[in-house]
Amino acid sequence: MKLSNPVKILVGIATAWICIYPLLFLSVWFMMATQMGLFGRVMSAEPPMFMTPFLAIFPVHCFTILLQFVMMAFYLIHVIKNNAAAEVIRIILGVGVFFLPYVAMPVYYVLYIWMDTPPAWAAAPSSNSIQAP
Repeated sequence: MKLSNPVKILVGIATAWICIYPLLFLSVWFMMATQMGLFGRVMSAEPPMFMTPFLAIFPVHCFTILLQFVMMAFYLIHVIKNNAAAEVIRIILGVGVFFLPYVAMPVYYVLYIWMDTPPAWAAAPSSNSIQAP
């Protein structure tokens, strides 16, 4: 399953975002926790100041969750239809996309989407190399 260069770049950006976003989310969460500790005793009728980062990141968080589901479906379909990949690696990365997407998606992207031909160790054996006993 070959993809055009603009699609490869778009998939790469989406994959990178899925891998980088948890770090951004955790930094915002720690910032909110710190502000709660510092300003938690102040009572007022308006929303607390520490809620501002949450309100800013909530739409981004929802978008990222939807993007992760779309990318999981894309990678699983690509794994199933990819005949250039070795069978064992396809199975491992297919299961990895579901259970550990932060590792499996970038590995699969580099090996089978970004590169035009996968490395010899990751490629499916050709029918010419199989010899009868």
